[in-house]
Amino acid sequence: MLLDDVAAVVFDKDGTLIDVHRTWGPAMARALAELVDDPADRRRAAAAIGVDLVAGTLTTDSPVIAESNGEIAARIAIALDRPLADTVSQLEGLATLHVGAAVQPLAGVTEMLSALRGAGLWIGLATNDGGESASKQLTTLGWRQHFDSVIGYDTGFGAKPDPGMLLASATRAGCSIDRLVMVGDTATDVRAANSAGCRVVVVGSLPVGATDVTDVTAEVSAIGDLPELFGL
Repeated sequence: MLLDDVAAVVFDKDGTLIDVHRTWGPAMARALAELVDDPADRRRAAAAIGVDLVAGTLTTDSPVIAESNGEIAARIAIALDRPLADTVSQLEGLATLHVGAAVQPLAGVTEMLSALRGAGLWIGLATNDGGESASKQLTTLGWRQHFDSVIGYDTGFGAKPDPGMLLASATRAGCSIDRLVMVGDTATDVRAANSAGCRVVVVGSLPVGATDVTDVTAEVSAIGDLPELFGL
């Protein structure tokens, strides 16, 4: 059993529990349609964040995949020379609305969460999405009851790859950081875990270009395989 003496499991959301492309691609295309009136400006904003407005998809290197909503809004504000605070506020509201309507789960998540909860593990979420939006998505998918804690980039603990979300999760779980494991799918998740000093499991494989990320505890090909690492 690879993951022994673990008291708390903290998940990333996008790409780990939900299908980031099928969820955020159409959601961001709809959000930009409401955020930006001028078609040329809309195309410029979409290019800045890796969104195909026609197909409603994300590019493979889209910052939407791993960056916080605040960072995404900053890219749009720079591309359009707009005030940052207004752009962040508007995008957050639109993202909450459209992602909530478009959210698509990955296969095996419900069974995996039930198995971990049945084993008595504390379960948390650490996402670069907004906290309120993330909670609504979990509720829509029928998963909210499995989570003891939901922390977003706007919850007061910073955004990944900074360690604040994971350190706060350990405090909430009442365990030391070495008894917490982060489960994510990007180099950002791994860097957050390494910075916090906890173990990390990667779902899938890290993207090309993440060659500096090597301190990974384990990898699973699909999220539904995670309970096996706990001997479940």
